[in-house]
Amino acid sequence: METGKPLVTRDIWATPPPGQRNPFLDLFPSMDPHYVAAIKEPVASTMIMPIKRGNDVFCTIELSRYRGKTAFGHIEKQPVEEFISRYGSMIMDYILDIKNRTAIRIAHQKLNIMARLIASNARVDYTDAVTPYRSLSSADLGFAFFRRGGRNSSTELTLVAWQGDEVQEVYFPDFIPSSDSILSDSSDISYPFEGQARDRRMLRFRDRVKNYTGVKKKEQRFLLDCIDKIGSYVIYPLHILNQDLGAIYLASHRIQFWNYLHMNPFLSLYNSLLKSFLLNERATHHLSEISLRIHNPGFYCFGALKAALAKKYPEILLDKEVTHSLYSLESLLSELHDQVDILKFRTKNIHLPTWIRAFFSQKMAHYPELDINLKSKNAIAANCITRTSYEQLETIFENLFANSQRAIQTRKNVESSIIGQIAITIWKKKDQIAIILQDNGLPYKMVSGRGQPQVKRIIKDLGGNFRKYQNPYHLYLSFPFFESNQKGD
Repeated sequence: METGKPLVTRDIWATPPPGQRNPFLDLFPSMDPHYVAAIKEPVASTMIMPIKRGNDVFCTIELSRYRGKTAFGHIEKQPVEEFISRYGSMIMDYILDIKNRTAIRIAHQKLNIMARLIASNARVDYTDAVTPYRSLSSADLGFAFFRRGGRNSSTELTLVAWQGDEVQEVYFPDFIPSSDSILSDSSDISYPFEGQARDRRMLRFRDRVKNYTGVKKKEQRFLLDCIDKIGSYVIYPLHILNQDLGAIYLASHRIQFWNYLHMNPFLSLYNSLLKSFLLNERATHHLSEISLRIHNPGFYCFGALKAALAKKYPEILLDKEVTHSLYSLESLLSELHDQVDILKFRTKNIHLPTWIRAFFSQKMAHYPELDINLKSKNAIAANCITRTSYEQLETIFENLFANSQRAIQTRKNVESSIIGQIAITIWKKKDQIAIILQDNGLPYKMVSGRGQPQVKRIIKDLGGNFRKYQNPYHLYLSFPFFESNQKGD
């Protein structure tokens, strides 16, 4: 990495002569023991090729030879250098293109999920929201702090911590930030902030976690273990429009690793959009509180005022100026309630076959490696309408599509040449629109088990049915519809 030239080591396990270095032995103490046992133990000789783009080394390709084989020599470096010089930039362009496509797809999926949750007045899934930070950054552990609720409940905090593949979501119902904390309303820090192991912030946070009595022992041990393994970190405040929404800590067990913990462009874009979604969630929460206060105590107090006036001073209600003022106040309360109510979840009249065709047409464009086939058994008139929302339909079919993807990938792990197929059949059946979804994948181990129960709950709420069949595996869904008499309804 320092020279930008291929490096040949005849014996990676040999102690170097005085005054010289063996790069492998320098790095060996920080390597994962499972990696060493599985890959490195049988290796003797190695050649590392740095892949450059311009003057910068982006990655390396490592060639190894087992013990008993002829060791790499310097005579083999020349063709490798020529290969790097000719094709290195092309390889990097390809790697970056694949990485960017993957990043965009992950960010798009996660932001869509959050948008649907907000649109349905549901709570943001914070554990799912941190997935891009875990998968698209160089951090091997980290924390995401989310300030919940409104002005009257600003001490509510959700913390999502991760280390490798393990993730824990911990709720702190009463967490008052320190005066100079990133999470404090009085904090002026709205830019990335670098820190290191056992600095003042980390020690203070560790002490808070250790002495906090409101979390489970298992969660507490996990958080303390994460904190103790941090060598360096970068904090990204989730700050927008004077609202402190939380913070993202990207951390590494390596010391002085800050330059590699800064977000890449796509992760920065995701981070900006996440702040917008969190702000929208907070605004919806505030407006809902205002709406309730106007609709409940507001109208009741106004009604009590008019009743008291009618009882004690009935003649005053004959005064035109008084009645005009009361009418204006009532109109104002009604208007404020209606304006606040505009962000509430609402259903629409949707022609389901048209929506499904549009949904899977997008999937065909985004996933050309899949063979997606949509067909109708019979004609479904344009006035056959289902009462639902786009967000409910997206939640259902995104979950089912993701399940098919996992099943197909499971089969590809066994049969690499298989082409993934997803078939969707739709038809009208009495007063229901029926759908069968089938793929050619294999059963896989469920990750969270949240997908299908959520789908079942939404379909049940809509008055439909959801069934799962085996041999062959396929899913049956049905949605009620009504016939609209209004053109274009």
